[in-house]
Amino acid sequence: MNRRMKQILCAALAGTLLLSGCGSNASQTKAAAVTTPDDNYRTYCEVFVRSYSDGNSDGIGDLKGLTQKLGYLSETGFTGVWLMPICKSPSYHKYDVTDYCSIDPEYGTMKDFETFLAAAHKKGIRVILDFVMNHTSSQHPWFQQAVTYLKSLPKGAKPDSSKCPYVAYYNFHRANEPQANDRLLAGTEWAYEGVFSSHMPDLNLSNPAVKKEMEKAAGFWLSKGVDGFRLDAAKEYFSGNSEKSTEVLRWFTKYVKSRKKNAYLVAEVWDTLPEIQGYYKSGIDSIFNYPFGDSSGQIIKTVNSGNALAAQKYVKNLISAQDYLAQANPNMIDAPFLSNHDVGRIAGFVGGDEAKCKLAGAMNLTMSGSAFVYYGEELGMKGSGDDPSKRAPMYWDTKASGGMTQPPPGCTVPQHPFGSYAQQETDSNSVYQYYRKAIALRTKYPEVARGKVSAVSALSSGSVCAVRKRWKQESCVILYNIGPSSVKVPLTSSDASSLHLQDFLVTGKDTVTQSGKELVMPPLSVAVLK
Repeated sequence: MNRRMKQILCAALAGTLLLSGCGSNASQTKAAAVTTPDDNYRTYCEVFVRSYSDGNSDGIGDLKGLTQKLGYLSETGFTGVWLMPICKSPSYHKYDVTDYCSIDPEYGTMKDFETFLAAAHKKGIRVILDFVMNHTSSQHPWFQQAVTYLKSLPKGAKPDSSKCPYVAYYNFHRANEPQANDRLLAGTEWAYEGVFSSHMPDLNLSNPAVKKEMEKAAGFWLSKGVDGFRLDAAKEYFSGNSEKSTEVLRWFTKYVKSRKKNAYLVAEVWDTLPEIQGYYKSGIDSIFNYPFGDSSGQIIKTVNSGNALAAQKYVKNLISAQDYLAQANPNMIDAPFLSNHDVGRIAGFVGGDEAKCKLAGAMNLTMSGSAFVYYGEELGMKGSGDDPSKRAPMYWDTKASGGMTQPPPGCTVPQHPFGSYAQQETDSNSVYQYYRKAIALRTKYPEVARGKVSAVSALSSGSVCAVRKRWKQESCVILYNIGPSSVKVPLTSSDASSLHLQDFLVTGKDTVTQSGKELVMPPLSVAVLK
């Protein structure tokens, strides 16, 4: 297909995404111009630059390649991009930084980043950077200078930070006084804390000088125009001490907001709901909603169960989590997700079932907050096992073209079940086109992302569960049929009699229809009523 034909197809799809296959009432709805609030409720794509798009034909994804794919990201409906670490680093994943104010040469230059950022902003896409302040690389000059100094000390001598300030940047202690997460410093009597690896020494975030370094780095990127940060490993700032780690988030949030009031911050706190609630007391915007994400989270459990008990439990858990987290921070913005670079991909979570893969995506994208999609999730890519295998190349094409990258070292590229982007692009029933419709629905109704959730008991029965979203003067009802059979939903109750079908998402060829006061929902479908 030539470029002009693709442009025509994309334009046609954009005009019909929210009207295709609608029921008798919905088919008469005219597409209105969508005015999306310019706020921090967005739909983010998490991007591993190395595996995304190769712009200079060296087999490694880079910022030029990413810039070339901004059209794709915008047309898919993404309004935000989270870039996994892009600073100088000796590793393929770059979570061990050697220079916080740099671009790794594998990814390009600072000019490449500035070009990317300007182009993203022009398309209304905000950009947040992975900010790794729990640890540095063991090759960072700070650590190297500290190690050189410690090795020069006579046995039994006490380090003097006035002679080497960097020795106080990390958590060094004598090796004969073992502590958690110890890493021995070869050839010395010293050890240091390294929660994740001996190559990733933990920073001492109780040191004001270290905090100043982090402020300097964050300020550097904010001055470049970035829109915020994703904060890596926030619960490990002080491992085992959530109160002190929360204090770090409070300080960092205050600093960033002082530099850019509308900057967006989202933290990784891989823990239970009570622990996550505690971290919200820091005042941070968002914390990833782990209880609803991953293979054991509420969304995947609900989709895989597909029964009445799971359907009704899902709504209760959705509301209880919302209310519970808001107790700690009434202004919190939830951050739902299904998968990321640390876990497997959702196609594997649902056993390669295309319909369940689609429905899980819709449930994530219709949650309140800023929804996150891991790159390739919108294609139903697979990936599991070791970390490199979770970061396989974005599947643009079956051929080595279109920006395709080489796999990162150690990556086992799986057989992706639903085809490449090139194959799915023109298939109206593909996983990709389903995701486009789900994101378009999220954009069309601002209350979907921003609304407070309440149950609609009169419409919740059997495998169908219903929630109402209210935001300002806007309100809509979202119904999910998570079961394997078609279901008739009566709209006769007092709080449902005035509702009309507006839009829907289906995983098969049957459509959601409304006839009078009855709604018919096919298996694994979603309906929006107003």
